Amino acid sequence: MRWDDGDAQAGIRFSASADAVEGYDGRGVEGLAFTPRAGYLFRDEAGDTWWIIFQPFSGSGFQGDQILGDILACSAAYDEVVHVRVLASGVRRADAEAAFRQGAPFRYEEAAEAARLVPRAVR
Repeated sequence: MRWDDGDAQAGIRFSASADAVEGYDGRGVEGLAFTPRAGYLFRDEAGDTWWIIFQPFSGSGFQGDQILGDILACSAAYDEVVHVRVLASGVRRADAEAAFRQGAPFRYEEAAEAARLVPRAVR
């Protein structure tokens, strides 16, 4: 697992290789992280921390804000396998970013609800 604190426009990138990921059909993850109002990670009711990221689909044919992808929750365990939960699939990046800006989730459960409300794109 790796994260890079990019510039203001690029945002924070999160990545984990396929061999370090569990729960995402044998795929690795690499995408832009959403952040809560304070800090980088979302804490759930059990006290565990999660990265919430937008994972673009490769070869979707769309660019920029119109690119399609998944919203994923990735466990923040630094010495273990990254556990992935798909919170939303087939959404536009612009719609995902708008939902997280508007909802301003702070906890994991709020982030999962924001992801659930993002409209699915028609492919």
